[in-house]
Amino acid sequence: MSDTTRLHRLFEPGRIGTMELRNRIAMAPMGTQMYADGFVTEQLKDYYEARARGGVGLITIDHLKISYPVGAGKKNTARIDDDKFIPGLSELLALVHRHGAKMVAQLGHMGPADIAHGSHQPLAASPLMRQADYTHPPSSVVDYSQPREMTSDEITRTTIQFAEAAVRAKKAGFDAVQVHTANRYLLASFVSPYWNRRTDNYGGSLENRARFPLEVVRAVREAVGKDYPIVCRVNGEERDVHGGITIELAAQFSHLLEQAGVDAIDVSSMHPHSPEYAPGFNVAAAEAIKRAVGIPVIVAGRLGPELGERILQQGKADFICIGRPMIADPQLPTKAAEGRLEDIVPCVYCVNCLAVDRECTVNPAWGKERSHEIVPAPRPRKVLVVGGGPGGMEAARVAALRGHQVELYERESELGGQLRLASVLREEYEALVAYLSRQVAKLGVKVELGKAVDAALIARIQPDVIVAATGAVSAVPDIPGVEAGNVITDADIRAMIRGRMRGAGDSKQVGLRWIAWYLGLGLLRTARRRQAARRLLKRWTPFGNKVVVVGRGLPGIELAHFLVERGAKVTMVDTRGDPPFGERPMPVLREFMRAELDK
Repeated sequence: MSDTTRLHRLFEPGRIGTMELRNRIAMAPMGTQMYADGFVTEQLKDYYEARARGGVGLITIDHLKISYPVGAGKKNTARIDDDKFIPGLSELLALVHRHGAKMVAQLGHMGPADIAHGSHQPLAASPLMRQADYTHPPSSVVDYSQPREMTSDEITRTTIQFAEAAVRAKKAGFDAVQVHTANRYLLASFVSPYWNRRTDNYGGSLENRARFPLEVVRAVREAVGKDYPIVCRVNGEERDVHGGITIELAAQFSHLLEQAGVDAIDVSSMHPHSPEYAPGFNVAAAEAIKRAVGIPVIVAGRLGPELGERILQQGKADFICIGRPMIADPQLPTKAAEGRLEDIVPCVYCVNCLAVDRECTVNPAWGKERSHEIVPAPRPRKVLVVGGGPGGMEAARVAALRGHQVELYERESELGGQLRLASVLREEYEALVAYLSRQVAKLGVKVELGKAVDAALIARIQPDVIVAATGAVSAVPDIPGVEAGNVITDADIRAMIRGRMRGAGDSKQVGLRWIAWYLGLGLLRTARRRQAARRLLKRWTPFGNKVVVVGRGLPGIELAHFLVERGAKVTMVDTRGDPPFGERPMPVLREFMRAELDK
């Protein structure tokens, strides 16, 4: 790692208790679903080794359950409730340590977020129901079961299970343990004044509500010894309920944790999985907690290298915890340290990584690190890529990395395809277009804009391989009146962006409304105009006050949400018989939008 002048604080060595770290970047714990009956798999090893190789200082493994089946959730969850899981974890740790990273075992109990199994009922501080979990498609949404209040004996038994799990983590070779007292899980339900309605010694005042987590911390400390680092993840605040944990309460709780022997506080929060939160949304809580404690503070929440550097320089935290961007680009720390920020694959925060089958929109190698490794081609070939959208640019990028001679043709005047339009609603997509454009240029891909591909061009180029990346064509439903002048299709929108009045073959009458649409959408033709369009569209849209959106998939929902935010009355319809609002794409984003539309 060479150029750390811009990000010098980020790449200073750090220390948590007796654990020394090579830099101030931590990787957040994120559910992977890469376990087999609780055991470490080769897939999981490849996933974590890639991030350790990428230069991160500290990795927190995803939520190892301290008991099973009570408190474990799904069958394929991560487990540490038995000694039989130690060998697999040790093998994983050897790979992580080989690359100079350290690893923390996050120990937890699902509590009220648990899934009922047979006669087993989820446990919680109090028997209060939570809302459905929209990290799954609608056909398999997790509706939380009615939890019951834990008894004192169960609290004692669970405390012992945490301590036993910590001993296993230490035996496996973890560099530290993290007691999970955040999010919607068991210990968090005790700390929260909203979720804890108990009247015994574990409810009421903060001292009482914190009693169970503090008993766990003390038991873990006694089990692992005075020199073994313990981290606690806390909710900096609860954004999903009124009367829950506030920043002030989080700071007070963190002070109690420090007194109980914790070596660092990891600040998260309880919030719906929404893409709407601004970068650094937990920093205010971290800053308040840092003022209340004398131990290191780690902060998570839509952070990147540059924002992380500012947070560290301003003394608001001691370590930066990066989550989904580490899925998007395992090499993020190395690229940042080398001053190659423009080469970092941007996370678009679509939260598709929270879907059932766990996919990353910008990194198809996530969870397939071994099979998707980019290696030199045995024989370089001449490759023609037709289409300059994200698919075409990614195909050109990978082909060039493998050593092929690549030419990319795009009939429009700039790269990006339909993402240029999508970027008006979500600016993150523009960062993805910019990244891919830079990469194909750096790799020497010959890019021809404003040129369509035909048989004559193919005959002249004589490629060995043609990649057709011309995008999708939407089907227009056979609805009476669909050709009327007040009906606009996505083909019409794309045509207007390109400077044409209507889509190919369209015979609609052009009236004043159509001209207004044309002028408004014409703002999207260049990046500079897209910025102007965003400012204008914050208050106005050219589509009027009463709009019917045909299509209930993610694009339709996003458009409807966009229009509703600007005062339009929107009706959504579809002729398909599948579940409402689609089934597969980006379920968390889709359900957030759906909830917003239902308000």
